[in-house]
Order: sequence, then C-alpha cells, then structure tokens
Amino acid sequence: MRTVNQSIVLLFALPLLVGGGPDPGILLEIDRASFVLTARDLRDASEGPQIPVVLGSPAHPTPSGTFSVTGVVDRPEWAPGPNARAAGAHRVASSIHGPMGVAKIPFGRRGVALHGGADPRLLGKPVSLGCARTADADLLGLLDWLEDRGALGPSRHLASGESRRSFRRPTRIRVR
Repeated sequence: MRTVNQSIVLLFALPLLVGGGPDPGILLEIDRASFVLTARDLRDASEGPQIPVVLGSPAHPTPSGTFSVTGVVDRPEWAPGPNARAAGAHRVASSIHGPMGVAKIPFGRRGVALHGGADPRLLGKPVSLGCARTADADLLGLLDWLEDRGALGPSRHLASGESRRSFRRPTRIRVR
C-alpha cells in the first residue's frame, strides 16, 4: 500500500518538479512615474523590452490596476470617442497610419488600449485621452518578443482589414 501511495504522490508532483505547473504568463507593467512599459515573462523571470509610453492626461487618466488582455489587433480601425468627435475627428478605416498606429492591445473599460501611433516628441508625457501610446517601432518590437515567447496565436484576417491574434498564454497589463 505504501508503494501505491508513493507512486500516486509522485505522479501528481512530477509536473511541478519538471516545470509543468500552470503558466504564470506574461506581465506588461506600465510605470506612471517613469512613463515606461516593461515586459516580463513570469515563467522564467526574464525581462523583455522596456519602451517609453505616453499616458492619459490628468483630465483623462490611464486607468490603474491589473487587466487581463485577450488579444492584439493589427492595423486597427479607429472610431473617435465623444471628446475626439467634439474636436472634429472622424472614423478611420483599418490602417497602420491611423491614430492607433500599427496595432493595439485593448485593456480596461471604455476603449482604453496600449497602441502605437505615438508622436516621439510626446513620449514620457501625460497627454492622451486615457490610452497608453508608444512608437510603432517599439510596439512592433514588443509584439516580436511576445511571439518569441509563444504568447501570441495565429492571425485571423477580418473583412474590415484588421487582423486579430489571441494570446495563447495568460497575459496581463498592470498600470501602477
């Protein structure tokens, strides 16, 4: 009986001993004080890219907290919110040249996202309507790193021209 119990314990403990436990995932942490996003793979405690960001203005702050994210939208279309519409903005079709830049990772409520399209002169400043923006080249570098870490699934092309990829690994954005 003792041998059977030991075998059962070993059977259940083996995945933990060889690293087969649950994947702790990817963390994309945005530091409000430094205006920097740091990517981390929590599975092996490795650090990924650190990229400068633009954050929300005092009137429209980027939400703080930890948010699960489900996917990436490449060549995102853009529909202006009430503030942008009031300033005369109009809908922009799927493009890498729109206000969202090359891609976006939605998080939080009310259409907030981490996205490209940032004017390099604005990096490190609180001037957005709540989104975290970065330069397109930096966002593409982050997406390459996520692919290398096995975090992104295959692209699904939509009739709108957008392309969507789901996260295959648990991924969170933390804004602190």
